Amino acid sequence: MKSLVKLQGFGFYGLLIGLISLSFALTGCASKRTGEGSSSFENSQYGNGASETGGIGLGTLERVHFGFDQSSLTQEAKSKLENNARIIIKNSKMRVLVEGHTDERGSNEYNIALGERRAKGVIEYLVNLGVQRSRLEMKSWGEERPLDLARTPQAYAMNRRAEFVVLSK
Repeated sequence: MKSLVKLQGFGFYGLLIGLISLSFALTGCASKRTGEGSSSFENSQYGNGASETGGIGLGTLERVHFGFDQSSLTQEAKSKLENNARIIIKNSKMRVLVEGHTDERGSNEYNIALGERRAKGVIEYLVNLGVQRSRLEMKSWGEERPLDLARTPQAYAMNRRAEFVVLSK
């Protein structure tokens, strides 16, 4: 019976040491993904959203960013959307998924709704620029897919965005 107690004790301490080691390893990995030090969206380690600079999909559409708790488009966002609209219109078979994203602040439900408002605002603007509504789809991720995992004002600003995934070209 004593040998069983010693084995269980060793197993517990071994497990504890293993968990502590794992937590240190994960903490080290997370700190490498913070993206601190770059305040410009265009010069960030995450690119501008276009495929060749870190975007998703088959195209060259640029992401747009939003202010805290905002779904209205900034002048900079409108300029990028005008360029995106020209690309979409020029490529008559292009279909695009517009994804709305938020930072981590707020409840999951609130952030999903805010991401949806952002995606809808982007789609509405693109349609007003001449993009056919049938070529655009929408998805809200809320806070679920951050670009930057840090909890800094710069990271929050990077995460408040709309992404463009080219579904077909």
